Amino acid sequence: MDISFEKTIRAISLALDLAEISSSENLSLGDSISSINLSNHEFYNHSKRTTYIALKLGKFLKLNENSMKLLYISSLLHDIGATNSLSKSHTSSEFIKEHCICGASITHDLPVFNSISSIIRYHHENSNGTGPFHLTSDKIPLESKIIHLSDTIELMYRENIPAYKQRKNIITSIKANSGTIFDKEIGDAFLDISSKEIFWFDMENISFLDFILDNISPDIDTELNLKQFEKFALMIAKIIDSKSSFTAEHSRGISHLAYEVSKYLGYSDEKCLKMKIAGLLHDIGKLAIPSAILDKNGSLTDDEFSIIKSHVYYTKIILDRIEDIKDISYWASSHHEKLNGKGYPMHLTASELSPECRIMGVCDIYQALTEDRPYRKGLSKERAFKILDGMTDDGFICPKAVSQLKSALEKIERINIDL
Repeated sequence: MDISFEKTIRAISLALDLAEISSSENLSLGDSISSINLSNHEFYNHSKRTTYIALKLGKFLKLNENSMKLLYISSLLHDIGATNSLSKSHTSSEFIKEHCICGASITHDLPVFNSISSIIRYHHENSNGTGPFHLTSDKIPLESKIIHLSDTIELMYRENIPAYKQRKNIITSIKANSGTIFDKEIGDAFLDISSKEIFWFDMENISFLDFILDNISPDIDTELNLKQFEKFALMIAKIIDSKSSFTAEHSRGISHLAYEVSKYLGYSDEKCLKMKIAGLLHDIGKLAIPSAILDKNGSLTDDEFSIIKSHVYYTKIILDRIEDIKDISYWASSHHEKLNGKGYPMHLTASELSPECRIMGVCDIYQALTEDRPYRKGLSKERAFKILDGMTDDGFICPKAVSQLKSALEKIERINIDL
């Protein structure tokens, strides 16, 4: 099974933008440019627009094919380390350095193109050595310098203001900091490309015209096999689970349960691995939910619960961008549906829920009941299954799936005793 690497990173990039949207109201990230005010910034297309600017600069500077590919991938993923920090209270310098280190650490383990790790690590370095790692321009990777400028421009840009009303201020600010904060050659390149109206028209329209980025992106024909894709899924699961202190091991726990049930049922190795991946990614949409709601120690209001419900919608939106994993997306995004149609967000009924969806839903409930949370200890296996049995009696979940989970866990226990 081949899965498009490019579609995978584009999907991850969307998830990262959603994570930044959900956290930006509490974010105090500053920069050396005084005109950046993140409290007013909308992150809906932050990675996409940053990548567009970076590729325009790379093309102007005549980067070779490999450098353009690295620039493209690292621009899309440049804030991958931010999701581990956005829920915490940081001063600007602490946040900047931490998310660079974290991003480098995460991408170091990628199954392909892991050389972007150093690019992401240094994408906030200033040319004059005043950045988080105090490197001067000659020591900073060229791609990092391009992303630093592109990222800053995007943060200055406002989607709700016409480009012609803000281009002058952005150009003036970049020009004033070229040669100090930003590499002068790259700053001069920006002054050239930004002098043309088409650059600003593209900036305005990139949010809903995907071909703008597609037309400038390098061709990446790399395909991932399912085991390589699993490594991406593990990486994302760590990011998902780190967003909330309540769910430190939730995604990996469900992944383990879904995999064990699949093995017990005699599914093929490929299908078992797909179920494992679906478990890892089932809550990727929670990156779009504010941490204040996820971490609330108490009952949710109706409005807050409505927001929580949207996470499965975002899971589907993100995973459906990877066309090769439609089955994984379906299983992952249906874990809150119920047989009686009282689940969410699509209110599917029994005839519309496959055995895999039913297993995923039961595993999600069992994992949530048995895992420790900051406000309570996890329930015992016996108490958890008593609750699950009650839900089957009420027509919410599949009794067969509950029985299969119970049998799979008992088989694991017998194996452990024999060992």
